[in-house]
Amino acid sequence: MSISSAMYAGVSGLNAHGEAMGVVGDNIANLSTTGFKYSRTNFADLLAQNVALASGVNQVGKGTMLSSIDTIFSQGSIETSDDNTDVAINGNGFFILRDPTGERNFYTRDGNFSLNKDGYLVSANGYRVQGKEIDPVTGTASGIDVDIYVDQNYTAPSPTANIELVLNLNSNTLTTSSPNYYATSISVFDNLGNSHSLELTFTKSADYDVGPPVVNDAWTPSATLDGTAVTWAPADMEFDTNGNCIAGGNYTIDLTSFNIGTAAANLDLINTKGGSTTQYASSSVTNYASQDGYGPGYLETLSVNSDGILVGNYSNGRNIQLFQFTLARFNDPKKLHREGNNMWSETVDSGVPITGTPKSNGLGSITGNALEQSNVDLSEEFVKMILYQRAFQANSRIITTSDTLLEEILSLKR
Repeated sequence: MSISSAMYAGVSGLNAHGEAMGVVGDNIANLSTTGFKYSRTNFADLLAQNVALASGVNQVGKGTMLSSIDTIFSQGSIETSDDNTDVAINGNGFFILRDPTGERNFYTRDGNFSLNKDGYLVSANGYRVQGKEIDPVTGTASGIDVDIYVDQNYTAPSPTANIELVLNLNSNTLTTSSPNYYATSISVFDNLGNSHSLELTFTKSADYDVGPPVVNDAWTPSATLDGTAVTWAPADMEFDTNGNCIAGGNYTIDLTSFNIGTAAANLDLINTKGGSTTQYASSSVTNYASQDGYGPGYLETLSVNSDGILVGNYSNGRNIQLFQFTLARFNDPKKLHREGNNMWSETVDSGVPITGTPKSNGLGSITGNALEQSNVDLSEEFVKMILYQRAFQANSRIITTSDTLLEEILSLKR
């Protein structure tokens, strides 16, 4: 009868809005959970029953139910962090975690990572973050996804093979001047990573003469390493009347007897990244100095760029790209299974993960020194809480009123 139908509808309303209130409670409880994605309840009416009326057959609803509880993967705000291993995804995708047994993958938006005692990059609950190792030759990520690992050992040294200097040699210096030379030095590294001082001296060897024959200004280079003369017979550097180097300036200098490299090093004073050596009417000075050797270095800090590349910053000045994070996305992320600890796992309904590097394959970018906050909107949850509370109270009134009507019916026979 209609009274019992009303009571049944009221009970369904209590059940549905009670469950919805539980969803609101879970959202509010996780307001400060890193990478949390709030849930949304969707309601649907129950199957209606046919009722014969004067106008014909009509339908009366049987109440309500929760049709689905969807996880909303909208972007949470990104806040800066002081921890160099904290990362956030700006856009679509999940970080990939592997459990300690290496049997299952899990997915998370929580980038609160750290290095464990063994050097592995792990989540807060110890699951290992997955990525691809950077090939040191090509500088690109290659191979299969592996546990991201940071080696704490010293990096190997590399001997100096290329030296670049850009000078200005004073055009007012003459062969008869005192002094008639300019000396500069640069540190170079041997095969073991020891630093040595390479001193280069440029002595004025010819003064300009209109001739004939015309004689250009010329400077003769010489070198010592830690005060020991280097056997070397370079051509003079010659300059025209505009101060440009027109001869010499590119040399090879053999330092192998000092255990520096296995072949002669290149010494360039023109056409370098810093420009070319000149001869102007100004004090002799070194404007640019560079060499490619380095000693052993220990890891000082880690950083992550927008491409998701984990970079090791070493004490010898080197910045080495170590790993690139692998991200995953799903065709239907709403069907992922919540595992707790800010993790999800794939299901048949979610589809298999589509993986790739950040900023590719529909995946977002990475922000280092940052964490994605919960996407819960507290004001919106309060509105829902009040709405569900009112709906729950109204449905309870339906039940109490129906119960009163049933009591009236039962009293008719007394």
